[in-house]
Amino acid sequence: MNFSLPFYPDYWTWFATLFLYAEIHYLFPGVYSRLFKKEPEIVADVPHRIDPAHPLPVLLIIKDAHRFPLVSDRITVDLYRRGQKHRLLEHDFQEMVIDKPMWSRLFHIPLPDSISGKVKVDVQFSCKIDNKMHHFHNDNYRGTGHEPFDVLIDAEPLPKVKNWHFGDMHYHSDFTSDQVEFGAPLEATVAMAKAMGLDFMAVTDHSYDLDDYFHDYLKNDPDLGKWYALLQKVQDINAKEKVFTILPGEELSAGNSKNQNVHFLLINNPEFFCGSGDSAEKWFRTTPEFQVEEVLTKLRKDALAFAAHPEITPPFLQRLLIRRGKWLNSDYQSSRLNGMQIWNGKKDRFFEAGIKKWVDLLLQGKRISIIAGNDAHGNFGRFRQIGIPFTSMRENDSEIFSLARTGVYLPNGFGVDKISKALRSGRMIVTDGPFAQVTLSGNAKNRHIGDCFPLASGLVQFVVLSSESFGAIKSVALLVGDVTRKKETRRYFFRPSSDSYQFETEKFVADLPVRGYIRLDVTSTQNGKTFRCLTNPIYIDQTI
Repeated sequence: MNFSLPFYPDYWTWFATLFLYAEIHYLFPGVYSRLFKKEPEIVADVPHRIDPAHPLPVLLIIKDAHRFPLVSDRITVDLYRRGQKHRLLEHDFQEMVIDKPMWSRLFHIPLPDSISGKVKVDVQFSCKIDNKMHHFHNDNYRGTGHEPFDVLIDAEPLPKVKNWHFGDMHYHSDFTSDQVEFGAPLEATVAMAKAMGLDFMAVTDHSYDLDDYFHDYLKNDPDLGKWYALLQKVQDINAKEKVFTILPGEELSAGNSKNQNVHFLLINNPEFFCGSGDSAEKWFRTTPEFQVEEVLTKLRKDALAFAAHPEITPPFLQRLLIRRGKWLNSDYQSSRLNGMQIWNGKKDRFFEAGIKKWVDLLLQGKRISIIAGNDAHGNFGRFRQIGIPFTSMRENDSEIFSLARTGVYLPNGFGVDKISKALRSGRMIVTDGPFAQVTLSGNAKNRHIGDCFPLASGLVQFVVLSSESFGAIKSVALLVGDVTRKKETRRYFFRPSSDSYQFETEKFVADLPVRGYIRLDVTSTQNGKTFRCLTNPIYIDQTI
């Protein structure tokens, strides 16, 4: 989501607005802003997908009403399906005054059993600002389409088998709040996640936000009140939740081997790391406080560290003004690095570059896992951002919560410690659609994803699932990596029969490498759109 800024002639922050978050209240001396409004930011959001028989959560956020108070009138929610309109909600606020920096309300709306499939949801909000009545559809930005949201009311749950749980590993809550961005409250996010069929999430707010005062994002709090408040809130929510878990964390800015700012996802580490090199909070203050290797040596034993979107090349202005870089080969070498978040919502060239880098590291003999996240800043159905600074807005479906998911294998319980252990062991898959599981067995030795197999041959078993929402299974590939030869080959490739949503088989595989791995790469298709699932490896080491 976006953030609203006081009238403040901070040239550095003006540069920050060029990074395309939806900032509408910032005024730069001498520059006209078509986006500016003397209104609080009013943003509605809904999940892009909900599980069967689940109520529809609708989130309304009003930001900066302490500067632009309003008197709320009513909210209505309409659903459109096959040309028919269904009024789902009419709520009268009874002229409630909203004058807080951050206000939100979540509505849980039951849906008729007869409604499923792709629908459109329109959220309308009316209020008084300066005694004048205003009516908004979905948001009050200038330059957005205000169109209804596209929502999939799924007839089936996410594809998976027993003991697998899914989550989003990169998310920003309302504890991320600075010049140009903010996320949604954690309680609302949990409700959205459960509606989408997720079991867990990692909250990874920016390190350069978590060390600020609540009331001033340009001043650091030496007592780290925000950081400890986040840890406490996560603990409180987890204590109440029975079927959902939040992993506490931060997205840390640290220095790569060229001393450029790159991002870490640090999970379940109780100590805070300061990282403000690319915060744009101070003029020309771009030097990282910590280097990648230094952070890894200081982590707690049970903490997790993942390279965040490591193969994304920062735009020129970010490289120039805040010294942002990308992860370099030398930065990956520490055995303390658990993995790489190669999937950042979109399947683009950076995603493919992430896969290539991951495979290169595996063939170097490094046991490193991949995870998926979306870098969502409270975006559940729509991402709004600046097109041209001070001039235009645009909307897209990138950085949407839960589009790309991490699945973890948890045969022995649930919770922060269990999920962390599975992530540390590499027992994960990443997907935006189908599910895939692979096991390798031989001589009474059974190995799952993340395990190490000590034999030269074995029986490989596949389980692949999809659903009508993600389409029929298109391909299943077994890939074998040989560390000695520094080569990955496709050993088996299957094209199941048309309209197949389940694929199970087993193959005896001989001549496995002395050191290497096997992994699965699966695709499905629906209406011309391709969905993909990658498993982490089962490692092979005949020397043990």
